Amino acid sequence: MSGSPASAPSGPGTDRADGAAGRPAGRLLRFVLAILPRTAAGRKLAAGAVADSVGSGMFLAASTLYFVTVVGIPATRVGAVISIAGIIGLISPVPFGRLADRVGPTRVYVALLAARGVGYAGFALVDSFWPYAVLTCVLTALDRGCSPLQQVVVGLIEGGENQARTMASIRSVRNIGLTAGFLLAGAVLAIEHRAAFAALFLGNALTFFVIALVVERLRRGLESPAGATTAKQAGAVAKQAGPGQEKTGAGPEKTAGPEPEKTGPGPEKAGPLAQEAAGEPDSGPARVRSPFLDLRFLLFTVSNGILSLHDSVLFLLLPLWLTTATSAPASAVSVLLAVNTVLTVLLQVYVAKFADTTARALRLIWFALVPLLLSCGVFAGAEYVPAWPAAAFAVIAVVLLTVGENVHSVAVWNLSYDMSPAPARARYLATFSLGVTGQQIVGPVLMTAVVLPLGTSGWALLAGVFLLAGLGLRATGGPRPAPTADRAPAPEPAATAGATGSPASTDTPTTPTPSEVTS
Repeated sequence: MSGSPASAPSGPGTDRADGAAGRPAGRLLRFVLAILPRTAAGRKLAAGAVADSVGSGMFLAASTLYFVTVVGIPATRVGAVISIAGIIGLISPVPFGRLADRVGPTRVYVALLAARGVGYAGFALVDSFWPYAVLTCVLTALDRGCSPLQQVVVGLIEGGENQARTMASIRSVRNIGLTAGFLLAGAVLAIEHRAAFAALFLGNALTFFVIALVVERLRRGLESPAGATTAKQAGAVAKQAGPGQEKTGAGPEKTAGPEPEKTGPGPEKAGPLAQEAAGEPDSGPARVRSPFLDLRFLLFTVSNGILSLHDSVLFLLLPLWLTTATSAPASAVSVLLAVNTVLTVLLQVYVAKFADTTARALRLIWFALVPLLLSCGVFAGAEYVPAWPAAAFAVIAVVLLTVGENVHSVAVWNLSYDMSPAPARARYLATFSLGVTGQQIVGPVLMTAVVLPLGTSGWALLAGVFLLAGLGLRATGGPRPAPTADRAPAPEPAATAGATGSPASTDTPTTPTPSEVTS
């Protein structure tokens, strides 16, 4: 019953009722604030990621059905095109990474987003096999090329202690956006009209232009005269602090290891985004050797790809294993995937605060290994119990797998960024992404041909693979100087450099921490 404020009852009991009614809304608000980035720029990036993931969710849920049932392309030919596109996407990040190191990562990233927007809009016009095949292969290459560049751009825009939280926030909100996209696609599938699918494709295309606009505006804001003034003031403060701090900076990441000398431009120079805006040439790619010649980084990349097999366990092996190797009901698959999605949203931002330095990120590898190894044991145990205990075992195993997955992803995101020398960061991170892409190719075969048929022995083998991969990450990750530079000029003595006003150079470039990238 409604009434005016004057006639409404009051008193302690009413206050308690109002408080109880407001608690769910308050909890929801606190949860939303907890997963959002701390900075305005980070929140804008997260908002763009939501738009992108909603469109991606719609496309993933409806596109294959559209091309098979509406356009009339045979399902076998659709599958063959997706496989070929995956092979093309395996190598595409490397040339895009090299281009980004030469002309600027944000410029290349924005250009790729715009190209993806145009390409995905083109799907609304596809009415035969060959346009579908060409467009799918091109867009897969662009999609894979964008992934490592996003990591570089977040590091440049956020930097320091905020970048880990922002990247974790983006992963969290992307899961929410994908879920929303799946639900919206359900409405399109219910309509089953070509115009509805065309609207879906155009809506997905629009999301790429939205995030491109967000990134471009952030870049221009950071490159404004006010931003350049701030960079100069930061350089002046570093110069007054003394020679040691002038070279190394004072970010919290410095506790991870010995402080390297700075090899980039002097402190008066603006940050990477300002240099990119001014069109200053980047001689980094010519001075830093190829990541394919950096054995330690390659071993780190391979180890990460192997540990990433938890993705194939979750999305490929889990449904097959649950229905063929256990007594659990097949309907539990959707519940298990929902558990993974919800936990990912909850855990990403929380875990990120434990990876604020390179040393702490490296320690997280142990905390990722323990639940991953335990999950293999619980998966194996579920094969020997009745239906409902098997379902309970499966839930516990998925929870453990999800915890390990999230801790691992946060740790390696920070480690791969810190291990990549700044002048060639896009190239290095593009190379690093090949490990995950390789897992997507090898993982399905390994899960279906080895782990699933072997049963308990298969889970034991997978646990051993996880352990070796984790040890590989621990051995190869961590703070270190960047790869040897391929440049010939000898360094000037520090005294001469100070006298002439030019920065002293070193024989090898060092890996700056994220805080140095934006200083």
